[in-house]
Amino acid sequence: MKVVSLFSGCGGLDLGFEKAGFDVVWANEYDSSIHATYRLNHPKTQLCTLDIREIRANDIPDCDGIIGGPPCQSWSLGGKCLGIEDDRGKLVYDYIRIVKDKKPKFFIMENVPGMVTPRHFNAFNEFLNLFRNAGYVVKYELMNAADFKIPQDRQRVIIVGIRKDLNVEYLFPTKPDSTPVTLLRAIGDLRTPPTPYYNERVIEENNAISNHDYYTGPYDGKFMARNRVRGWDELSFTIQAQAKNEPLHPQAPKMVYVSSNERKFVEGKEKMYRRLSVRECARIQTFPDSFKFIYEKVTDGYKMVGNAVPPRLAYYVALSIKQCFSSFVSSGSDKGIVLIGYVKSESDFNIIRRERIYYIRGGNRPGAMQYGQLTKPIKWLLLHRDNHKVLLELVTGKAERCDNAFLKKLGFHPRGDEYWYFRINQEINNDSVLSAIVREVKVFKHSPHILSIENFVG
Repeated sequence: MKVVSLFSGCGGLDLGFEKAGFDVVWANEYDSSIHATYRLNHPKTQLCTLDIREIRANDIPDCDGIIGGPPCQSWSLGGKCLGIEDDRGKLVYDYIRIVKDKKPKFFIMENVPGMVTPRHFNAFNEFLNLFRNAGYVVKYELMNAADFKIPQDRQRVIIVGIRKDLNVEYLFPTKPDSTPVTLLRAIGDLRTPPTPYYNERVIEENNAISNHDYYTGPYDGKFMARNRVRGWDELSFTIQAQAKNEPLHPQAPKMVYVSSNERKFVEGKEKMYRRLSVRECARIQTFPDSFKFIYEKVTDGYKMVGNAVPPRLAYYVALSIKQCFSSFVSSGSDKGIVLIGYVKSESDFNIIRRERIYYIRGGNRPGAMQYGQLTKPIKWLLLHRDNHKVLLELVTGKAERCDNAFLKKLGFHPRGDEYWYFRINQEINNDSVLSAIVREVKVFKHSPHILSIENFVG
């Protein structure tokens, strides 16, 4: 699937999608200090460097998806948190505008958790409604990178939109079963001392390890207000975009409590305290060592790394999108599996529509369907009575067991003991889909049966 990237930065989100098999065909990044890094690491992607406010839909190639994270500083709890009162906060509207005009199958928008705080929740809901009005089913989730084998506490809001007409259900990725990745596993092998820089020009040739540079600027009062050291057996603090705020290396002991707003370094061990290097931060963000950052000021290196979406988190989100669309694009999947069901009376039709439930016989009675026939997820339900036919989309496509008491409470009149039932998502007003199924069915029986339609196009 072809993807367009907006507010690309150095391309952490893009890298994750590339690793999952997506083709990032076009990207937009305005910050000139990032362009060389993006081009080096994404040589197959066309990079547009215009201000996004000047870009129109016809400037962007056709694509299946749009991904990106509009500037987060306006929403960050660590900043002034001005939201849409800040010009950078208003850039979300340009992201929405491009999604609305291009109408891709899906979009992914990433931002900081400050966006969903009470202060900004009205603006956030406005964004969601604008996406919905553009024709998308929208979901969002606050995800912690640590849950996806990333060695840091890093919460981010991920908003996913799927175009309504596709009738595709999206599920956020489930957390993989694994122990947390510690700082020791992430950076423990980087034994070579990094190169210190303050304001001087970075000389990359000096490094045996690419981007193994660290910032030596002073520690301000805000930095010294709390402990900034995590141990080797722990996760890192969140990697920051500002060099002065980066976590300290785990070689140092944890800072000593002085008061509620003050910590200090352990006496006699002050030289052990240093900020993590750009490469160490990149490792913690799950960038591979082959990903090179180009910069003259070490602060620009930290900015690129800290503003990025961890590629591993992007990879899991990309896989969830791929899984969501696998049934849509594959002719041999549940997309082409239809349950054909007969409805005895108009009264039953009305109950089915009202309760969004359809049931079929289970057990060993004549005409009953067995579990083996229901193992594949079923996408569509075609109900017929005389010449009346209705096409419905099922919620999950998986049958659930029930008894006659359950059905009687809904108003049905079952005569057996065991039944299977399906939950209905919505009625589909799509004549082409209905016609395709009717052509394949040919003869409509009273007993329910499953039809697998090859090369079915919904």
